[in-house]
Amino acid sequence: MYRWHAVVAGLGLTLSAACGLAEDASVLLPEEMPAEFEESVFAVDGVLPGTLCCPPSLCCPDWDTYFLFDVLLLQRDNGTNGQPLVLANSSGPLAGQTLISSTSPQFSTSPGIRTFFGRHGPDNIGWEIGYVGLYGMFGDAEAGGVDLLTVTPPLGNSARGWSRADYARATYASNFDMVQANVFRYDCCREQDRCSRYPWKRTPSCHCIDWIAGVVWAGLEETAALNVTCCEGDPPSAYRNGTSSQMLGGLVGVRGRREWRDWAVEGWVKTGLTGNQLSSWSDPIYSTLAPSVDIREARTNSTMSAGFIGDINMSAIYRLTDTWGLRVGYNLIWLSGVALAGNQYDFSDNADSGRTLYGAGSVFFQGGNLGLEARW
Repeated sequence: MYRWHAVVAGLGLTLSAACGLAEDASVLLPEEMPAEFEESVFAVDGVLPGTLCCPPSLCCPDWDTYFLFDVLLLQRDNGTNGQPLVLANSSGPLAGQTLISSTSPQFSTSPGIRTFFGRHGPDNIGWEIGYVGLYGMFGDAEAGGVDLLTVTPPLGNSARGWSRADYARATYASNFDMVQANVFRYDCCREQDRCSRYPWKRTPSCHCIDWIAGVVWAGLEETAALNVTCCEGDPPSAYRNGTSSQMLGGLVGVRGRREWRDWAVEGWVKTGLTGNQLSSWSDPIYSTLAPSVDIREARTNSTMSAGFIGDINMSAIYRLTDTWGLRVGYNLIWLSGVALAGNQYDFSDNADSGRTLYGAGSVFFQGGNLGLEARW
């Protein structure tokens, strides 16, 4: 329940424009009025009793500091370019068909965290810092058949055993981190149910709008691998590569929150434009049937690009105590202009193979959040 000491008496004509109240100055205060309310409705600084008012200095919310911690359960899409990785060779009924592509590994729901700390300061200006992390995102796809598989040529024809393999497995792993440091202007207002004749029977409602600006850094680290087993009992050969996308830029957004009784709803939309430092690497490629022969040496590449970050959340909060609340909600996070490991496969076989970094990728995360918040 909101603190009644934040509500004082006043004439209807003196109601705060900041809160948009327009109460009836003739409201009667009968004897059965609750004692805790009675203490707040007598004259303050010469203002006569009879009507609720909300001067700007006493407007909602009844807290100025907040902390939240959410456990995230998000799923990542595989938005790679669909490059064929493994084909059915001419020995089988599916000759020439793609059995595994770069989009085949599908990510399962993965855990993460979000934490924010912020304060409302003077002159309707506040600040906050926050972190989002998603860990252990992983997907895989596999195909098998004795002497029925071939890795995409011409590379598949250069590695011994890759043109008539028994088993292949593609894996894709990803981790994501994001840090924000924001300032915001907040506009808050207390409203009340005017249906009741008696002020203490009215349900106060507080709503706030925050206009946000800040800086954001995000990092996306990925690894993709194709593991090929030529024959039964042989160890697999691997084509493994990885990428790193470091994003830094400015962020703007808007956040809304409405509180009433023991409940609140909150949502935000934040967008950021970033400069991206992209890099990629690939291990040497060789066949375990001829380990002394490198099909391709290790490669590293780097480039710059422009990027975009979108962050959307909608949460409902149940107030457990005056300070603590239980949060549950839904999230969307979108990154663009990043380097995806699944886009870096290069199955050509010449001196320039593997020397190009493809950095125009996009990633989409979506899923739920469950956590706690403290406001005091």
